[in-house]
Amino acid sequence: MKVTQHLLLIILLIQSPLFAQKTAEDYLGSWYTLAINHRFTEQFSITPYAELHTYETTSNYHLIFASINFNYHFKPKQTLSIAYAFLDIDSVFGDDNLYNTKENRIYEQYNYKHKLGAFSAQHRFRLEQRFLQFAHSNTMQNRLRYLFSLQYNLTKKMSLHIKEEPFINFQDQVFHENRFFIGIGYQAFKNAQLNIDYFKHHINKKSLNRIQIGISMQTDFRKTNTAKPKG
Repeated sequence: MKVTQHLLLIILLIQSPLFAQKTAEDYLGSWYTLAINHRFTEQFSITPYAELHTYETTSNYHLIFASINFNYHFKPKQTLSIAYAFLDIDSVFGDDNLYNTKENRIYEQYNYKHKLGAFSAQHRFRLEQRFLQFAHSNTMQNRLRYLFSLQYNLTKKMSLHIKEEPFINFQDQVFHENRFFIGIGYQAFKNAQLNIDYFKHHINKKSLNRIQIGISMQTDFRKTNTAKPKG
């Protein structure tokens, strides 16, 4: 009888992890992104942008993000932007019937690009004002984000890049989020690029593994003088 009891105990100990509750940290989630930059003049452009986040690779809805940036290119490699974004956030992993958090966001941004040896470097500073609507309350929060990225061209069409983006929260938890990306970009067409990244997302004491698949496109409405000189 004791042998049987011991055997049952061992089986339960082996099987118990299989029945443990899974969390978002146990899955490889995905971000799908689309960015389209419309350049109207030397100084002005707009950028519609959208993201879809899932807790698992192709399922379990997490978040949708939609924004539009109004950009002022005051120098060839420097840009100021002001933007509006809307977010619908499901903060519960798995199925639930709880109210999704809604967010209306306004942010101001400064972007600077330059060469760093064989790399193309980018610095992006973003100040955000976040208007959050929870199930039973509303609140307003502020935070600062700094993105640093390096890109190295492997071929004329393919590049390697790394990015680091810490967040500084002006409320309770100051350093509440950080993102580290490493990936490749492929110039599929003249005005369209495919980006595939793996990134580590630290947020609210969680460590998430994510794959980001993004498409970025550019359109240029600047007029060029193609008329031949009279002679």
